[in-house]
Amino acid sequence: MDEPARIFRRNSELEAETVANNANEEDINPLKNPLKAFSKSLKKKGADKEKIDDSPKEYANNFERFQDEAATKPNITINKKVIQEDEFIPQSKYVTPVIEKPVFTEENFRENNYQPKDLKEINELNVFNEGNDLNDMNVSKEINYTKDLNVVSVPSVLLGKEPIPDFEKSEEIEEFAGDFEENETIPSDIPNKKILVTVNELVVKKHNGPVNLLSTNVLDEEIDYKPPTLNLLVDDDDKFLINEDELKTNARILQEKLETFKIYIENLSVTPGPVVTQYEFVPSAGIKISRIAALSDDIAMALKAKGIRIIAPVPGKGTVGIEIPNANPSMVRFSSCVKSSKFHNMNLKLPLAFGKTISGDVFTADLSRMPHLLIAGATGSGKSVGINSIITSLLFKIHPRNLKFVIIDPKKVELRQYKALENHFLAASPDIDNIIITAPEEAVIVLKAVCAEMDLRYDIMARVGQRNIADYNKKISEGKFKDDKEVIHKNMPYIVVIIDELADLMLTASKEVETPIIRIAQLARAVGIHLVVATQRPSVDVITGIIKANFPSRISYLVASRIDSRTVLDTMGAEKLLGNGDMLFQAGGSPPMRVQNAFLSTEEVEDICSFIGKQKGYSEPYMLPSILETKEGIGVAREDRDTFFEEAARLVIRHQQASVSLIQRRLKVGYARAGRIVDELESMGVVGPYDGSKARSVLLESESDLEAIL
Repeated sequence: MDEPARIFRRNSELEAETVANNANEEDINPLKNPLKAFSKSLKKKGADKEKIDDSPKEYANNFERFQDEAATKPNITINKKVIQEDEFIPQSKYVTPVIEKPVFTEENFRENNYQPKDLKEINELNVFNEGNDLNDMNVSKEINYTKDLNVVSVPSVLLGKEPIPDFEKSEEIEEFAGDFEENETIPSDIPNKKILVTVNELVVKKHNGPVNLLSTNVLDEEIDYKPPTLNLLVDDDDKFLINEDELKTNARILQEKLETFKIYIENLSVTPGPVVTQYEFVPSAGIKISRIAALSDDIAMALKAKGIRIIAPVPGKGTVGIEIPNANPSMVRFSSCVKSSKFHNMNLKLPLAFGKTISGDVFTADLSRMPHLLIAGATGSGKSVGINSIITSLLFKIHPRNLKFVIIDPKKVELRQYKALENHFLAASPDIDNIIITAPEEAVIVLKAVCAEMDLRYDIMARVGQRNIADYNKKISEGKFKDDKEVIHKNMPYIVVIIDELADLMLTASKEVETPIIRIAQLARAVGIHLVVATQRPSVDVITGIIKANFPSRISYLVASRIDSRTVLDTMGAEKLLGNGDMLFQAGGSPPMRVQNAFLSTEEVEDICSFIGKQKGYSEPYMLPSILETKEGIGVAREDRDTFFEEAARLVIRHQQASVSLIQRRLKVGYARAGRIVDELESMGVVGPYDGSKARSVLLESESDLEAIL
């Protein structure tokens, strides 16, 4: 092929298109007048004047050859999709283009109708430009052409560091072009159709600056959030009524009963509460405290009470306390707690309004100081109402930018109303579809995602030398931390993980659930991640010793026995509670405090969630890290795999079970080698982890899934 035609084919059109994009009134449009554009491009390259003047003649003399060559050259439309470098790219995306063959005439040639429509896109990629350093591009294309032009296959887009094969000089194109000689007549069926090849090309946009390791970018969106108002709650301004006659009668009966056992008391005082009244007295000299503590059943029978609790002695006082239920208890509404000044104390980062104490004072606590909370109690004792009051307390006080919930509800009905808060207060895992977790296997995934979030937060805080989230966020707001070369520093929201029924998770997936819970309980306090775990079965196989050790703050509602009370609180007393929200709160090893949990109805919770859900939230929930992507990045290099790796992988997928003995028998290898193959299968995500005497689970369902890994 002579020099003018070669230049016309490879350079003129693309350069002319670039000129057309920035053309003034005197520039030549190459799509309307390709010959003049060609002449101008020759002049720009410094060609001889004779060659420029004879360019139209050169076109006419070589028209037939140009026709033959253009008939075999496909039109290529490149659809570019720009992705981020760290975005996950599916490995099995195939593009099947629509094939047509060109109608080629001299008139079409002159009008340039056969030209690609997206020259600007081709020009940006410099696919055909001569001298372009294609090795700098991070895109790899493979296009195979068959001789009969009926099938053009575009394999999966491969993203890697290898250089792009030269599009003009690839073996497939040369082999195809060699099938026709220069003067050979082209088959009659080719000029009657037009070839259109669509290449869906993925261009990776590299990050040269810092990246945000967390999903806090979504929190930069401005939302007009209004916290819930008090009119959404049932108002309860009436204080509990004190029956003085009842108090005097109980004090007299108590004194007479103790004197029956030769226990004389002094300085009897009464502290009335909404549900329980506490009677304090000082025993006379020489009376053992243990004798009084042993009389609980006798005193309860004398007072005809449902159950009494003896505190001997009262912490911080030299007295003995006896808690006796009121004959007509008063209901403690959640609204009365939210109105109190204690709840609006600015020193509480994560305030929780629990209810009222024996003396009738509102009791609040800070979850960030607990830092995790264990709740236990029998069915119907008030655990679900307590969890609702914990969540609602935070909704009333914290902005969605500073707080996210991960809700695990194995019972599927207790916490479903909080789904309305998806784009405001909820955090989700990209590996599962449900925003409210109900299945045990999904609970394992989301708990591992929380652990991954915890590790990322520690990495970010370690870069700036901060020890806790409060100091980190404070200095971020003051502008003391600037983005470094790798990480963007932004405010981190608190994350509260709510687990409504731990016993069900421990029965179905104890090992998988216990490990992330222990990790979060041990490490996550400093990075603003807190656990609230509830169970109705406070036994040692559910609340293990390691879990108890990492939950210093505990709440016990009514339990069935003294053993259950000891399991939760390490002391007796919870078995004598009254139920209906009557609870003992223990914080950090201090003696348990009796509190009447505030009542919050289902209708109030639904109204609050509906009020927040109707407001404009963020564009998506707060996304936790993907543990599946993390696993894909951990594997065995191809050259390090065992030669039987692929055969073993297909074997376990066909049988849907994996064990060392199975690979030993079928592949006829030794135990050590079979064990190494199983370890490689696990690291590549083909089989699950070791599970005792059971066979390993197979994570892939078909061999087509295996091809993506191989």
